[in-house]
Amino acid sequence: MEKRIKYTGIFIAILLLRLAISCSESSDSGETTSNTGGSGSNCPTKTCGDFSSRAAAQATYDSNKSCYKNLDSDSDGIACENLK
Repeated sequence: MEKRIKYTGIFIAILLLRLAISCSESSDSGETTSNTGGSGSNCPTKTCGDFSSRAAAQATYDSNKSCYKNLDSDSDGIACENLK
């Protein structure tokens, strides 16, 4: 019985360590973030001025619509309509 308790404790410690490591890796992404955009997560700050074409902006928007919703000002699903 004592072995089981010991191994359960070790297992829980490993899980907690793994969780701590995964959380620190996701917060150290090195990208510029904005707390006002997206879903409140760590979304990179992108504006239409960051793209040379509408196709590039659309590809970025399509990759994560909630994160890059500022690229679609009228919410019609088309990003940066002012670009060619």
